[in-house]
Amino acid sequence: MGERRISNSGLGVTAVLVLVLCVLLVLPARAEVAIAGKAGTLGAGVELTAGLAPQLNVRLGVNGYTYSDRREASGIEYDGDAKLRTATALLDWHPGGRGFRLTGGLVYNDTKLEGTSIPPASGVYNIGGVPVPVSFVRTLHAKADFDPVVPYAGFGWGNAVAPGKKLGFFVDLGVIFQGKADVTLTPDIPANSPINTTPGARDALDILIRREEQDLEDDAADYQYYPVVAIGVSYRF
Repeated sequence: MGERRISNSGLGVTAVLVLVLCVLLVLPARAEVAIAGKAGTLGAGVELTAGLAPQLNVRLGVNGYTYSDRREASGIEYDGDAKLRTATALLDWHPGGRGFRLTGGLVYNDTKLEGTSIPPASGVYNIGGVPVPVSFVRTLHAKADFDPVVPYAGFGWGNAVAPGKKLGFFVDLGVIFQGKADVTLTPDIPANSPINTTPGARDALDILIRREEQDLEDDAADYQYYPVVAIGVSYRF
């Protein structure tokens, strides 16, 4: 699973760069341009807005945020970090040329969820439905990532390049369709663990780890559709 994600990530960066280049090539020679700062469920971000036509704008942006939390997943408690990293290429259509807008586009999604298991007081993990002593595997390191290039759809209010004003405010509401999480679970097995010294034990553990990864992916199903809410301030040049 890891090799597929690395390859897709490289393709994702290339696809976004090609899209940005295409957008820059079709901009009018004297397009109105604005820059904005914003904050929301994707973290803090900056955006560049340029007018393509009286009712059509393009927005290019980057966003980021990291937060830590402790939560249970598939019966095991983890100390986790969510690293939100996105780049956006969006088109805004303003019906009637007013502030209301309908938005669609692509997101380069480098968001990752990482966690380290907290050994339970019982001294036993439940891995893939089978009890495994903590002393056998010590800790479990979990990592989840998502499809690298994903669609966005939403609506909002605000036109950063509208004539007659320099400073503007805007609101975005939408959803990123980021797909199913791809989970990798790695045990930190001590050198003297029976997993390493008992014939067949490592193969059996690998089967349980694959089951546990599937359980974690099922638990993360709610993250397939990531809600986007953002507010910001723009300045037109």
